[in-house]
Amino acid sequence: MKLSRKGLLAHIIKPEFDALSDRSTVQWKTDDLKALGVIAGDVSLTYQVYIRGATTAADSWRMLEEQFNRNTLKNRLIVTKKLHNFKMESGTRFAVHVAQFKEIVLQMETIGEPLDETRQLVLLLGSRTDEYRMISTVLENTPNMTLAYVIQALSGVDASDESSSAQQKAFVAKKSYDKRGFNGTCFYCKKTGH
Repeated sequence: MKLSRKGLLAHIIKPEFDALSDRSTVQWKTDDLKALGVIAGDVSLTYQVYIRGATTAADSWRMLEEQFNRNTLKNRLIVTKKLHNFKMESGTRFAVHVAQFKEIVLQMETIGEPLDETRQLVLLLGSRTDEYRMISTVLENTPNMTLAYVIQALSGVDASDESSSAQQKAFVAKKSYDKRGFNGTCFYCKKTGH
């Protein structure tokens, strides 16, 4: 984003995809050093060891991609497992849940397995808690729904409105009242406890 704002994005693009730029000019080399500085400045000190030998912005970008954007079987397994185990925890705000979901979708795209919108809908609706059961059922039966519509609809629902915990508390309160019974004296027979 910073490279794009500063007009330096072309410096991390591979030469075969950027035939218009003349990489031998002094201006190009100066801008390339600026781009390298932006990249190095944004990389945490812990990870700067990975770009220590880079002499150009493209080299540093390639080194970071090799280190963090690996398309190995292990990374594919980890991200896919994270996707399949993704469930909303009770008490979690829906906005936080959507942010986590979008992060996993982005990770799937990064490893080369993008999810189409229909699959994203199925995963998002399947990952919600029982608190969203009623609105999710309505959404599942809505024709031509989009991911944005579902996120907006579920964001507008207060999970506590649909929660069965209020009913459970009411039943518990009634049950505890019934257990207690009447301990006073009967006005009719003058006995206690019935």
